[in-house]
Amino acid sequence: MMDLVTHLLIRTPGLAEVTADDHATVLNLPRIEEQQVPYVFEGTAFDIWARIDGMTTEEQIVAELAEAYETEPAVIAPEVRAFVAQLAELGLVQA
Repeated sequence: MMDLVTHLLIRTPGLAEVTADDHATVLNLPRIEEQQVPYVFEGTAFDIWARIDGMTTEEQIVAELAEAYETEPAVIAPEVRAFVAQLAELGLVQA
């Protein structure tokens, strides 16, 4: 299994976010010149995003999602890891 981030995942300060029951729309205000269109997270992307609360690690997110989706952590860990890395690249989280 890939090495999971064991420190807390924190959303970048300055984000504008609107959250509904099943999706989140996020605009990275500090990078507004680069990002003209908001990001919309739905499905499993929303499930991961909603758990990035500054009090949860990537490892904990994998465990929670594995339980919620009734699968093994090793099955979903690579996808969670890749999504968190993408969020960090976009400047949305401090991983």
